[in-house]
Amino acid sequence: MKGTLLSDNAGNNIIKESALRLSKAGFEDSYIDLFTEKAVDLLNDYAKLMGENTEIEYFFVKGLVSMELRVIIPGKQYDPFDVGSGAKKRRLASVVSTNLNTETAKVSYHYTLGRNILSVSLPLTQRHKSILKNPVVIAVVLGVALGLLCRQLPESANSFIVDEIASPILSIILGILSEIMGPVIFISLVTSIIAMGSINDLTNLGFKIIGRFVVIILFLIGVSMVVSAFFFHSFGNGSVSFAPHQLIQLILDIIPTNPLRPFIENKTPQIVILGVLMGAALLLLGNSALELKTILTQCNEWIMSTMKIVLTIMPAIPFLSLFTTIAKGNGREILQGWKFIVASYLVYTICLAVKFIKTSVRTGIRIRDLWSGMESIVKMAFVTGSTAAPIKKAYEISEKDFNIKPEFTSFWIPMCSAMLSPKTTINTVLAAFMVAEMTGMAISTSFLMVLILVALELSIASTGTTSAWTIVFASLSMPTSYVGLFTVYRLLTANYGAGCIEAYVTLEEVEAAHKLGGIKQEA
Repeated sequence: MKGTLLSDNAGNNIIKESALRLSKAGFEDSYIDLFTEKAVDLLNDYAKLMGENTEIEYFFVKGLVSMELRVIIPGKQYDPFDVGSGAKKRRLASVVSTNLNTETAKVSYHYTLGRNILSVSLPLTQRHKSILKNPVVIAVVLGVALGLLCRQLPESANSFIVDEIASPILSIILGILSEIMGPVIFISLVTSIIAMGSINDLTNLGFKIIGRFVVIILFLIGVSMVVSAFFFHSFGNGSVSFAPHQLIQLILDIIPTNPLRPFIENKTPQIVILGVLMGAALLLLGNSALELKTILTQCNEWIMSTMKIVLTIMPAIPFLSLFTTIAKGNGREILQGWKFIVASYLVYTICLAVKFIKTSVRTGIRIRDLWSGMESIVKMAFVTGSTAAPIKKAYEISEKDFNIKPEFTSFWIPMCSAMLSPKTTINTVLAAFMVAEMTGMAISTSFLMVLILVALELSIASTGTTSAWTIVFASLSMPTSYVGLFTVYRLLTANYGAGCIEAYVTLEEVEAAHKLGGIKQEA
């Protein structure tokens, strides 16, 4: 299809047709607005550069995991991520696209044969779905039903189906997931760091915000560990050991001695160290390492696309896990999940209550006024079970209700969406202690330190809770077969967790804006 650039592309047929196609595909208005907003910004920049009425081509692609608008603009090269007044904002937005849990519109660009090719895509997972159409819910129901049915079969048939078919398939899926996570973590860390643009961006506002993220995660880890002590028999059936040599050995173990061994042996802490070092080095090199940065960005695109394919079969994990557990007559394990569920609700509530009080004291804003400003986005997060749903509304309430500068918000929200996953932190810690109790695993200082390090990394460069559980269980030498079981438990905490986390993150934004000079002067 062909079209033209206009001085204001908001009413362009490309945008209108995009909105119409997304609406027919089942997307809600908030996500359609995200999609078209990014497309309009980019087209407006090109109209200024190429001139109004420049002829362009465009077409739509609906894949397995996303709906994409692709625009082809002939002329000189214009990379919206490197030049133009909106370049910095788009660099920050590009950080979001490195996160697997990102649920906002994504922009990509390349130049070939004299043509600028832009792609704006939105994950199909953003469509409004009934809970009855949720793949994980369907997988849970089928897993329970078929597991009970398999128990009625003769023992020989039961053993063949469970041991020779279901269990090997589950092991293969978890194995693939575990193997691919090393490169995913490494590339996502590197590209997140180099997306900062420069050392100045990192050391100024970016460094301060990242520091606050780390403090948030450590606080959540601490509360989760304290609550765990009341539910999981003092951290499992073992006892905590504080031998100094364990701490020294742990520090030595996380320092890689070979750049390939961490990936071969799936040593997540060492992969984290390598990713941080390489990202920082590339940031210091600046444009002299531009080609390598481009290659890494392309590798990130490839890995993320591969991971999306893997994630499409993710519902198979709870299905196979429940099926094998029930078919073997071990259904009582499922009932133990009440501890994880109650502990999760308790951690979310404690953390949010403490944050409300702390933010009110630090900013001088009454708790009632804080809640009044964020009520709409918290309710939206609770209803949808997603902290991505209220993103667009969060921009509005930040400026209107909390008087935060738009430039601060435009940095905070993309960074927060990409680099802060409190739900992953809480789920990771609580699940680790519960599995320790279920398996009778002793908890040592090295166990706690590895758990904290891995939880910290997974929360900053989150790969999704299911993937995070696979990584943390493997890192702590725990059975990864428990991943499916905890996916079931998560269904009962997702909505409450999303609402609490949305409120927590908003409070942190308000507090950070007051401390870092993000409040508008007229306020």
